[in-house]
Amino acid sequence: MTTFGATAAEGVDAVSWDGVTIPERVRNSTSVALAVGGSLRAYVPQRPGCYLRTSRDRQGDEKSIGLQLDDAGAKLTALGWAPFAEVYRENDTSAFRKKRTVRADGSADWVVVRPEFRRMLGDLLSGRIDGVVFYDTDRLARQPRDLEDLIDVIEYTKRPAVGVTGDLNLISDADRHMARILCIMALKSSQDTSRRVARNHLADAAAGELTGRTPYAWNPDGTLRPDRARVARHIFEQFTEGVSITGIARELNRDKIPSPRGGKWAQPTVKAILTNPRYCGFVSYQGKHRTENQRQRDGWGRVLIGQDGLPVVGKWDPVIPRKLWADTQLELDHRRVLSTEKGILRNPDGVNHRKYLFTGYLRCGICRAPMSAKRVAQRGHVIYYCPGRARNACGKVSRRAEPVDEHLEKLVAEWVRGRAAPNLSDGTTAPEELQDTQARISAIRTRKGNLVTAWATGGESVSDLRPGDYYQMISTMNAELDLLERKAAEHAVAANATRYRDYAAEWSNGGFEQRRALIGEIFTAIHVMPSGKGRAPFNPAHICPVYAN
Repeated sequence: MTTFGATAAEGVDAVSWDGVTIPERVRNSTSVALAVGGSLRAYVPQRPGCYLRTSRDRQGDEKSIGLQLDDAGAKLTALGWAPFAEVYRENDTSAFRKKRTVRADGSADWVVVRPEFRRMLGDLLSGRIDGVVFYDTDRLARQPRDLEDLIDVIEYTKRPAVGVTGDLNLISDADRHMARILCIMALKSSQDTSRRVARNHLADAAAGELTGRTPYAWNPDGTLRPDRARVARHIFEQFTEGVSITGIARELNRDKIPSPRGGKWAQPTVKAILTNPRYCGFVSYQGKHRTENQRQRDGWGRVLIGQDGLPVVGKWDPVIPRKLWADTQLELDHRRVLSTEKGILRNPDGVNHRKYLFTGYLRCGICRAPMSAKRVAQRGHVIYYCPGRARNACGKVSRRAEPVDEHLEKLVAEWVRGRAAPNLSDGTTAPEELQDTQARISAIRTRKGNLVTAWATGGESVSDLRPGDYYQMISTMNAELDLLERKAAEHAVAANATRYRDYAAEWSNGGFEQRRALIGEIFTAIHVMPSGKGRAPFNPAHICPVYAN
């Protein structure tokens, strides 16, 4: 290996050279080398992490994860690395299936949601771990986007990531390219499997078979559960008689009837039953072979239509008559229209007048969905929460609103004070001065552009101009521009200081809408990260604002 520096010179004293004492750590350093890959491969992590994943755990015993951990421990011993500082387990987690999430700017994105994988990337980037052992590339990533995110972190931190089942080490270029190829092959395998499964599901649905998750009122073999069938029938009858969805859920909870998952009934659970066409015997299909957008207001968008243009009828016993289900969908649509009309009457300007200061900016730290707010009557306080599957979100993050608001209000106040500080400017610059300076800058740039064009094309206006005079004129214009641009920048700082002092007054004395408008100037989003299991105390580090500037 060839190193670059003074130690490569022949006959030079390694301790004192040309009157300069070279420290021992510098003389023995090989931080710059031609054989970069070999040098980085030689690094021995002292705080390695271990990433483990299984796509499906039918028994729920994490047996496969345990076997992977055993093999990873053997690999760790063979490598001579220190014991694992952190183990990242993602049991029963797909590395292929994407979910709809919301970016910080509010736009939609479709990504694989893998919280532990993202936590591993963050820990590697921050230095909490200094190397990674993963079981195999198909356990590590099946989407190129995820693999490239890991490679970016490895290239930045220059720390190894080694596979158990092979000799891949993502610290080297060759192994990274091989990992990319393996990831594409794994993705192709997943897509092939998904295509075959989806086609089989469509064929089963077209044949009237009960596919997918078993609905509330049936057993897995397609036979009815009489007790649950009575509850489902009661839900449809109550709704068509005018009872609200919330009222139905409240009645079921009062009667201590367990929900489909054994818990309490909620509005989304009741609505899922009301919109499910299987209860009247129609086949429901929402697979990948649907060609239209699946975001429907009622249940008709879920019905599988046959070649004859009529709903496909299933082979199971229905719970309710078809007419009752159709009337239910009509009632759902009627209530939606009525709710919209009432909303317009309550809010004729069309603006969504929010009740809480930071809603609309708060985002779930896991799935990036907008967080909602509600008052918890039993506890007497407001919480911010991820709304869950009803809004294509994860539902895994919630936080008491009071400490979040106090922390964010403090950040806003500090932001405003820092920019309105007196030492920035006295704020006396008139707008006319800034406009005059900008006009002079524009005029000089125009003259300079005309001169350069005429000189380059041999125009008559510069035919008698000597090269020395031309370059002197350009130099003079550049000097004037530098002076005026500095002056314009000073005017802008002064104007901003005045504006920020107005912001300070607006935040201190303004109303609710004024404060929300100011928050929109400062933040594009505020990510609320998960706090771990249990009721952990409030940690400001879990509130991560994304500043507009």
